Amino acid sequence: MSSLHQGSLLTKPRCKPFPDANPVSDCALSMLFTEECDKVRDLMHVHSFSYDFHLRVVHQYLVGSQMTLRQGYQLTDFLDDFIGHHPDIPKFGRNHVFQGSFSISTGMITAHQLYSYITDHASTYGMKPLRMSKAAVNADSKKGGTPDQHEYALVALWNSSGSYTDLEGLHHHDDFDVSLVVCHNAVPFEEQSDGERHLLRLQFYVIMTSQRELFPQLTADMRRFKKLTQIHRDPAELGGRIPPDRAEAGGSRAAERDLWEESASEVTAAPALRDGNEFYPLVGVAGGRAEAEGLLYPTPLFPLLNNEVASARRQIQASVEQAMGHCHRDNLWKRLFHGEHLDKLKLTKLSFSELEELLVAVQSRSVGEIDPQLDSFLTMSPGWYQSLIKVLLSRFPQSCRHFDDSGIQYLAVLNQKFTDCFVLVFLDAQAGKTSLKVVFREPLPLQPQASNSPPPQLVSMYHHLESVINTACYNLWTGLL
Repeated sequence: MSSLHQGSLLTKPRCKPFPDANPVSDCALSMLFTEECDKVRDLMHVHSFSYDFHLRVVHQYLVGSQMTLRQGYQLTDFLDDFIGHHPDIPKFGRNHVFQGSFSISTGMITAHQLYSYITDHASTYGMKPLRMSKAAVNADSKKGGTPDQHEYALVALWNSSGSYTDLEGLHHHDDFDVSLVVCHNAVPFEEQSDGERHLLRLQFYVIMTSQRELFPQLTADMRRFKKLTQIHRDPAELGGRIPPDRAEAGGSRAAERDLWEESASEVTAAPALRDGNEFYPLVGVAGGRAEAEGLLYPTPLFPLLNNEVASARRQIQASVEQAMGHCHRDNLWKRLFHGEHLDKLKLTKLSFSELEELLVAVQSRSVGEIDPQLDSFLTMSPGWYQSLIKVLLSRFPQSCRHFDDSGIQYLAVLNQKFTDCFVLVFLDAQAGKTSLKVVFREPLPLQPQASNSPPPQLVSMYHHLESVINTACYNLWTGLL
């Protein structure tokens, strides 16, 4: 009886709440309902909250303070998808993200080698490596052997604070956590042409998350994202230099402030910004999405983000240029030390000019600076230095690298235990110039004054120098006989 009663209720025709109202189709009712839901979402700032939330999760993952994302998560793919799914920026959000690119010619070094060097020495450049698991390996890549299952991005974190004025003339101050993520934007090395192999292409993301506010703004700042032209991959960037208009973040601070604090008439002239939608539409983008090839994220007007983007570009350029010098220096140093195994390592023997190039790029100290008692060796004649070179070649046959060019001689006596230094004997017989130095690949760490024991690097260097000085004393003794 109960089931029969329920069946009659289900089959009973629906009564109109307003019998005299005009008939409305179900499709129109559905559209009205959808529009009302959109308005509710806009009033609740759902999109702005989701936008801020995801950027905050990304920052916490980079800091290492959350475990929602697994280790090795493909963060750069997520950021690409996130920006692709947010072509319009929420009006009420407090966090910011920017995507940009940087390219520079690497000269004799391949771009792949340079980027690998930066990730291996990330701490030298104020960054840390972020390991990301690669996608599933296809069948073609498996034929060439076991590929690397991971790739690495570079991460830098810092704090920033600043003030700005909103549309109503109110002064605001906020503190931000800033995250910089840099990744190598290149196809596999085997698929690159010769020109591409010597052009480093980087893609970077700047993320700013508010330290003070966790929730979206109650009212929209209409000028926070004023409509500007889009960012394209500028051919000028391929040369590795930042265009002046970007390097200075849009000009001087005064010009930037004027642009940020324009009269409200320009804003009210754009009715599209006064609607109830929670997003700002983009200019020159069909359907609100980018269609031009190479189109990146819109240029941010927000002054604080502009400043951080300019700072990130400067940091990337300075780090890459510094790493290029370090990588070339280490390549020359490696070829000097692996003289007997160059064929196995597929390296060429170091030439005389390359040795002089290496000596310019490294640190050196005269033996008299290390120990004033050794000053007497610096005053010996060129003939004595010539005999010293012969004795050292006989005493350390496996550790010596001899370079001779038109009477100018260098003899490097390598330290096999501490490979970051060697003793160098220099002789220019025609000019009558000589020197005896200790050469360091990098400056030695400063010894704390409170410590009584020297660093291990210094101990190894002293032992190696002592063996060379003992040989020099032997040569001095035999010269007196």
